[in-house]
Amino acid sequence: MIRAVMLFRSGGRVPKAVSLAEQLKALEFVTDAYAVFGRYDIVAFLEVNDVKELFRSVSDNTKLEGIMTSETLIEVLPNQEQPDYGKGPFSS
Repeated sequence: MIRAVMLFRSGGRVPKAVSLAEQLKALEFVTDAYAVFGRYDIVAFLEVNDVKELFRSVSDNTKLEGIMTSETLIEVLPNQEQPDYGKGPFSS
């Protein structure tokens, strides 16, 4: 399993960011998404089986109307060996 976090900019309007976060939640491989305050407007958490799914998910996520820019942070795989792996924002 590969986990990633995507950060999005949508122009800084809270209602727009909330709406986009809801749209992201409906997409395949997105486990959670919500509007945030800070340099980015939305954060989304992804879980995929392989790199091909990751690329497809990133591509689909950035096609939403209103997404201006995005940044994807991919988990370092040795993290899976930690005793608390699977606990936190990615947990189902």
